[in-house]
Amino acid sequence: MKKFLIATILLLNGLLALAQEDLGPIKWITFEEAEKKDSVESRPFLIDVYTDWCGWCKRMMATTFQNKALAQYINKNFYCVRFDAETKDTIQFHGKEWVSDGRVNELAYFLLGDRLSYPTIVYIDRDKRIRPVPGYMQVKDIEPILVFFAENLSNTVSSPDIFTQLYMNSFPDVYGDDLKKIKKMDVDTLGKINWLTMKEMREKYAKTPKPILIDIYVDDKYRGYVPYITMNSMVHERAVLKDSALCNYINSHYYPVRIEATTKDSLYWFDSDKPFVSTGENMPNAFTNALMNGNYKFPAMFFFDKEHRFVANVSEFFEPSFWNVVMKFYAEEAYKKEKFETFYTKTVQK
Repeated sequence: MKKFLIATILLLNGLLALAQEDLGPIKWITFEEAEKKDSVESRPFLIDVYTDWCGWCKRMMATTFQNKALAQYINKNFYCVRFDAETKDTIQFHGKEWVSDGRVNELAYFLLGDRLSYPTIVYIDRDKRIRPVPGYMQVKDIEPILVFFAENLSNTVSSPDIFTQLYMNSFPDVYGDDLKKIKKMDVDTLGKINWLTMKEMREKYAKTPKPILIDIYVDDKYRGYVPYITMNSMVHERAVLKDSALCNYINSHYYPVRIEATTKDSLYWFDSDKPFVSTGENMPNAFTNALMNGNYKFPAMFFFDKEHRFVANVSEFFEPSFWNVVMKFYAEEAYKKEKFETFYTKTVQK
């Protein structure tokens, strides 16, 4: 029971966010209503593809989809449609009319392809790409996939499976037993970045100049006060930044500094006579404000060259293999002579 509560609380970014929202069942709407709403405010679609005879479909509806915390998250981030794959009704969707072939509605083939498996949750992302995920899922099983589509990671992570493994490694109290059952992990979380304080960084830099990497993060205890903190930023801190190859490269080529966004510490940069200080309880430090300039998007990585001049900031969630290329791009100063797309293509082809 404890593990279950941890999972659902993390999913909703803290107890405060959970308490402020009206908890209720999933708000199922028709395809026509979903497309109409989407034309006003773009969201991913969550389509529950089921049949009347499917026992596991009924069980998922009676258990997983009745969880109030999960329903709240889904209602907030998706347009949800229930679709009986064997309905005889004519359905308007995707600019077409879909009818039954006598056994299965033709829309089922469009959504599922040749694999007519029930239940299947079909996700349609903001770029209208169709991603079916078959099988009965408990709350903790579906959580990572919901976050993947809700936070629009289709363009920055190669697959929901990779993100799921990163997500599971981020919350070992919830997924410890599940991780033990996975025979081959596609992600590595055994690395460690040798984070420095600002003072330690300046001392090392004075002896040997090197590029500087600053990671601005928000401590878990403040997440209830910070509505722009996403679940993927937690996964970035807890799993992505533990990839061994990524950690080794950062430790070798950068002075890495990790700063909590709301720190009350006084922070001194190289040319500053006055420290950057706290701006108030649960408020960003002045250094955070100076770097982020009001755009509080996490994860937030800031790159500085060997002369401690600002080069770039990257505020997107990427899987470790992509971050490896990003780190090389700035450490090797490739940005001075070519675009990242060109550098990335050459790097992955080696």
